[in-house]
Amino acid sequence: MLKKLVPNSVVQHFIHIPWPTYRYWLLLPAFMRLAIIESLCAADIIGLQTMRDVRSFLFCCEELLPEAKVDIGKRTVNYKGHETKVHNYPIAIDTAGLEAFAESPQVLECERSLQRYASEKTIVRVDRMEPSKNALRGFGAFDTLLRRRPDLRGKVTFLSFLVPSRTGLNLYQRYAEEVFGVVEALNDDYGTPNWRPIKVFYEENYAQAVAAMKMYDALLVNPIIDGMNLVAKEGPLVNKRNGVLILSEMAGAFEQLGRYSLPVAPTDVEGTSRALEIALEMSPEEKRERLKALKETVRTEDIVQWLEHQLEDLTTLRPS
Repeated sequence: MLKKLVPNSVVQHFIHIPWPTYRYWLLLPAFMRLAIIESLCAADIIGLQTMRDVRSFLFCCEELLPEAKVDIGKRTVNYKGHETKVHNYPIAIDTAGLEAFAESPQVLECERSLQRYASEKTIVRVDRMEPSKNALRGFGAFDTLLRRRPDLRGKVTFLSFLVPSRTGLNLYQRYAEEVFGVVEALNDDYGTPNWRPIKVFYEENYAQAVAAMKMYDALLVNPIIDGMNLVAKEGPLVNKRNGVLILSEMAGAFEQLGRYSLPVAPTDVEGTSRALEIALEMSPEEKRERLKALKETVRTEDIVQWLEHQLEDLTTLRPS
């Protein structure tokens, strides 16, 4: 529609969410999927989060637009005389701004307040209360760890910061009830008068979440699927305890951070439990090296670079 209104315009369209593979598009009526794919191919650049998304988009065009000429190597789609470039631009964070905020009076006060919940070791997760974030399996992994390693009881606390999301939808209400039910059962099974294994903060309090990320020994980021997941970048940047990142292979951030994290398949509760155990017992030297590499990666590929890459690519184009 924009190209019709302004024929000589240069258009770049960025898509934040994961791009579904070709077969999922067949769930939509043909006229719908064609309208979506065809209109996107009117853009000059399609930006996606990861190379996995780029490949999925190109294969979709190849399958759904028989007239299109798709070059996987060059990452281009030629359709009806128009060329669309398809690039990955993994979204990033404002590293300087976050590091400054992490030392602000507001965050430092939250940090002091959270100390009373911490144990010898602290596991942290920060998510919206949504099924895709996979909190239930995360708590199941912690349950498995405490059952297998009774010596860790009283020594490890799981601080979970869950932001209310879509609270008016029945599906999300039921999911929240299930999460709180699992937490209550786990605390009843393992808790003592002096120790509760899980503490949930169900509110939107960014300063508190940043304070918690400064103090984790293990940060659990295990979404079923995510476009990027910025917590995986925010946590290592501000962490002060040489904490270990446990990261789902289905998070977009995995392409950049996977080699320095402990990878987990999001549905593998036993594997996630083992990753928690490894993180809590990892040597100080290995933890320090992993966190250093994560910090360097996040700082190098910050939000400024994310925007600059897109602007640089736009300047190479001419209206078509």
